Amino acid sequence: MMTTMEQLDDDLCYRALKTRDRRFDGRFYTAVLTTGIFCRPICPAATPKRTNVKFYPTVEAAMTHGFRPCLRCRPEAAPKSPASLGVRATVARAVRLIEQGALETGSVLDLAARLGMGDRHLRRLFRQQTGVTIRQHARARRLLRARQLIAESSLPMTGIADAAGFASLRRFNDAMKQAYGHAPTVFRRGMLPIDKTGRNNMPCAARDDDLILRLNAHPPFDAQYLQGFFRARAVPGLEFAGDGVYARGFCSKGATGLVICRFMQDRPGVEVILRGPGRKASLEIGERVRNLFDLDTNISTINAQLADDILLRPMVSARPGLRMPGCWERFELAVRAVLGQRISLAAARTLAGRLVARYGAVLSRSLTEDLGVTHLFPTPDRLVGENLTSIGLTRRQAQTVADMAELFAGLAEGKADGQNMLDMVARIKGIGPWTLNYFALRGLSDPDAFPATDLGIAKALAIIGGPDTSKALEKHAQRWRPWRAYAAQYLWSVLGG
Repeated sequence: MMTTMEQLDDDLCYRALKTRDRRFDGRFYTAVLTTGIFCRPICPAATPKRTNVKFYPTVEAAMTHGFRPCLRCRPEAAPKSPASLGVRATVARAVRLIEQGALETGSVLDLAARLGMGDRHLRRLFRQQTGVTIRQHARARRLLRARQLIAESSLPMTGIADAAGFASLRRFNDAMKQAYGHAPTVFRRGMLPIDKTGRNNMPCAARDDDLILRLNAHPPFDAQYLQGFFRARAVPGLEFAGDGVYARGFCSKGATGLVICRFMQDRPGVEVILRGPGRKASLEIGERVRNLFDLDTNISTINAQLADDILLRPMVSARPGLRMPGCWERFELAVRAVLGQRISLAAARTLAGRLVARYGAVLSRSLTEDLGVTHLFPTPDRLVGENLTSIGLTRRQAQTVADMAELFAGLAEGKADGQNMLDMVARIKGIGPWTLNYFALRGLSDPDAFPATDLGIAKALAIIGGPDTSKALEKHAQRWRPWRAYAAQYLWSVLGG
């Protein structure tokens, strides 16, 4: 299995660089020979010519070779860098507390006390590692949340001011005018109205007190493929997947809710209906939906490379908007991947449905009506110590799921990302290459993960006349890197997705 950036050569790094894809941030650094500066792959500067760049795996390696860090993208703060690790240890926790309203109910002194340090040290550390003061960061985050809610939600301005953390509507208006030169209502003018009326004859119609978001996708966007993908895998009681609709329950900070995703007809993207007490977590749920449907990927650049391959060219031409389906929650995806090993989709859905019905928290019927969504997926803590053979799992399956639950239940904060998590999952008995690659693909959104031994991919290759062994396939797939996860979607699409 090959999921780490260390295995990418310079040509593959350059392909990734051209997309400015955040999934590669911190996994390599681009040194520009003509300027003597090195950058992160997400740097907004113009993409240099291929002949003018070299790539390094670490900040230290680039500096050792005489390159200076870019002042715009700040390579020293990229994920996995020493500065980033420091941020995770202290400042990242401060940021999370600020996001939860720590400065709306207390002072910087109170925040520092919660972190176990003096306020002067916290202010200095925060400024060093983020480039702004704590108050500047909090204000910027409030403004960004407000802009996002104005553009994407149906909330009135009073609701946006409250959700973004402003003490009053007057302060909200003043802050927006000072930052952007306009009142907040100006940003909403000219946007397509979000209509909650006239939907009674549509599936999963919005109610008057629902919150609605409109999340745009980079075109082209193949909603039909995503519909088919999630419909084929929908777990009874956990999910509803109908015509153009995907729905499920969720829990955020102890508040439950229902999320209904409708693929928009007038533009690429998803309309999201949030219902119940949990709807206040609109920004968190919006990000989950973006990941679930891969809304933010620049698919055109990826397709330009994949279309160069004779095997994929007809599929890319026929369906240029295929996306890489993500997951709602990583533990859920890991368990479902274990349940799906060496059995059919239908059998895996049945087992997952039993697990949900037996151990998942029950949702209020007032949330779900007749959708058939009745439970949340069980938490890792809920499954620890349970006899999972009672729902039809083999002893080996039950032990693997139990080990997975213990792993996720015990994960320390800040250790749940990328290669770290993949290494921990790999050590669980019963986890093979297919499960690891599938988890990396959907659970970690690794654009280069590729389950070469997948039965569906083998069937697709037999249809189109591709390599007939997994070894031959892995060799051929090198030309698809670093976008093999998207190549997998095209191969699966051959089967009717």
